[in-house]
Amino acid sequence: MASRMSPKMSPTTLTKLRNDMEQLITGAPDSAFSIPESPRADAFVIKNPDGTSSNPHEYSKEVANDPGAIVRSMGTSRRVFLINPSLTPTEIDGLSYRIRTMASNSGINSIVVGNPLEDAENNGDMSENTTCLPSFLEDDAPGKNIKLVDNSGPYGNRSSFIKSILHERFGDGLGMPYVSSGYDAKSIYDSEMYKDTQRLEYELMNPLRDLAESFRGSYDETLNSSASKVPVVSMPHGLVTDAGYSLLMGSYVLATHSTAFKIVNPMRGLAFDPIGLSYLLPRIGWEFNQASAEHSVAIANMLALCGYEANAEDMVATGLATHYVSGPFKLNMLERALSDLNSYEYQALFENEKRLYGDKEPAKDVNEPFRNVAVANVIQHLSEYDAAGANEYGAYLKEDLDDESGLFLKDKDPSLTMQEERIQMYGELVSELVSWGATFKDVFAEPSVEGKMERLREIAASKAEYEGKPGFEEDVEVAEQAQSLVDKMEQRSPLALCVMNELLQKGLDEHETLESCMEREKTSQIRLFSKEDGDYQRWAESGKGVGLVEMNHGTSSLIKDKEYSFSAWKHSSVKEVTTDEINEIVW
Repeated sequence: MASRMSPKMSPTTLTKLRNDMEQLITGAPDSAFSIPESPRADAFVIKNPDGTSSNPHEYSKEVANDPGAIVRSMGTSRRVFLINPSLTPTEIDGLSYRIRTMASNSGINSIVVGNPLEDAENNGDMSENTTCLPSFLEDDAPGKNIKLVDNSGPYGNRSSFIKSILHERFGDGLGMPYVSSGYDAKSIYDSEMYKDTQRLEYELMNPLRDLAESFRGSYDETLNSSASKVPVVSMPHGLVTDAGYSLLMGSYVLATHSTAFKIVNPMRGLAFDPIGLSYLLPRIGWEFNQASAEHSVAIANMLALCGYEANAEDMVATGLATHYVSGPFKLNMLERALSDLNSYEYQALFENEKRLYGDKEPAKDVNEPFRNVAVANVIQHLSEYDAAGANEYGAYLKEDLDDESGLFLKDKDPSLTMQEERIQMYGELVSELVSWGATFKDVFAEPSVEGKMERLREIAASKAEYEGKPGFEEDVEVAEQAQSLVDKMEQRSPLALCVMNELLQKGLDEHETLESCMEREKTSQIRLFSKEDGDYQRWAESGKGVGLVEMNHGTSSLIKDKEYSFSAWKHSSVKEVTTDEINEIVW
């Protein structure tokens, strides 16, 4: 309606008018409008490094900072584009609201969340592009007929777009996109929010918790938040760190070959963000009955305390991701398929029972078993394998498989079985994270951080005994990995490591819930942020990083080299951290 009021209004004026009307009708919080909507007919424009816009329209040559995320309608689905790897506290709260309202909308069938993909030629740098929406992969994208001054297309100067983007190993060796870190820990220091515990709680910690709950669909229902109905599908093509995992807590997580997850907060003197990782990590593999469940505690310790970077195979093998897709080009297929599916409301086979006037209880939804099934089928068909299926046959048909390869049923002629018909087509998949978790299972069963590190040092010292001896190559490899893990632990804040270890042990208790762990994480993180002369403040004042080097233009891509990191922690080692200090933070 607003767009028909006056064709002379600028897009900015129309947007403000539309937002005012939405807020008046729905009671949406102000933060909701920090996550703008971008209609297909009005392509969003990424700003240039100098702050100007490459938009050919004269009305928009100077633009404000790019929003952290943008929502776009995609037929009967919705697409959330993660423009920046870090969101402001206001944007975190706004995205939480947007996800809650969209997930309860029976007029759509799904929500797709992911970073805008870029072809290998530009290495994830979006600064030369006019628009990145609705997808780099859409061949009929809005604005395709817009020409820049140099007559290049709306996606900038790219020569071999189709060849590079459709290649399964797209982007190899050219850097890893940074999908999300949740928020920028440095900005919390620059804004002096860390000094005010109430601001920390209400402006950052509570919104982070709400964001995780919104993606999971487990939020409290209020006047503005009805029950979650449609699934959230995340496709992170690149690195996700710390609180960024809250964006992967929906129904489906599709990992590409470049997807990775890493916890770097202890490099900042911080522990878990309040999104429930101290509950989820010790239960790795449980949800899908995976082999990794047997080693869940060791895997949780490697991820949290050692900063082990889980790749796509690791994430699916542990349930951190639900599906593996062969390449980012599958996003285009996913978008098109979901945009054409029926909405949640119309995913019905039978008519509902008639409800008589005056009935107090609503009639049972006879179509409930059939809703969201079509979305699940689309995702299953686009994926190479999933977290449940990767181990399904090995878990339930183990005794019925042939002993030699495990790929065929016994008493069946393998020559008559096509490759796609094999019972266990995932036998060759390997997760190094799970393998190392099994190797160091006893090490990480030690209750204290100091005990774990001492055990790792003992194993690392055995390298001298085995090196150079035939038949002991695996022993040498294990010793080298143990040394690598202990080296990474020594780079991190001793207090933060001890706090995370305590949180993991508490989170594993059978009486704990996701909500109770989130609350404990929130309390601990606030105290680490605000601790006078604490490790976080020391790190923030130093101006040093966490071992990740970002590209020159913004934070759209990550080069996997080592950045000079901080080491002047308050404690020189975990031996100096007392039980009282840990309890002071956690309890």
